[in-house]
Amino acid sequence: MVRLRLPDPANRDLKYLASQERLVSMVRLHWAVLLRVCAETAGAIALALAVNIFLAVRGGGTFITTLLWYFALFMILRALWRITDWHMDHLMITDKRLLKVSGVFVRKAQTMPLSKITDMTYTRDPLGRVLGYGEFKVESAGQDQALNRLPYIPKPDQLYITLLDMTFGGGPKPAEDD
Repeated sequence: MVRLRLPDPANRDLKYLASQERLVSMVRLHWAVLLRVCAETAGAIALALAVNIFLAVRGGGTFITTLLWYFALFMILRALWRITDWHMDHLMITDKRLLKVSGVFVRKAQTMPLSKITDMTYTRDPLGRVLGYGEFKVESAGQDQALNRLPYIPKPDQLYITLLDMTFGGGPKPAEDD
């Protein structure tokens, strides 16, 4: 069985595990989930700086530059919030279920029993292949589940093999070149 990351015994998210449950793997979403918000923040700062320099040379526009700097500050605070939120989220695989714990102030635990998984689709777009993340779509018996789509999963080849092994009883070895 492939292990993605050894769990930290001091991790507070381990309290969501049942007493007879064994943690197999725990991952955080790939850092690529933060690319868009960081690019938007850098763009807002660059825009405020460029307009500030342009209007300073021409002499004027203090209201516009002040407004743009407040917007840049808002974007920085938004990026810090998203980074904190990303840092607090974990996906755990136990011997019995998938468990996603998320949220900063209000913690939310979403669960799917491994016994309910009937089909699993694993995709990697070109950027995901370069940066090392993938997306899983999990179908379950019965109704629509909360954990049907898992984007930005790091080391997806190893996780795919682990999930195959846990749900369907044994999987192939992961490719060394991917």
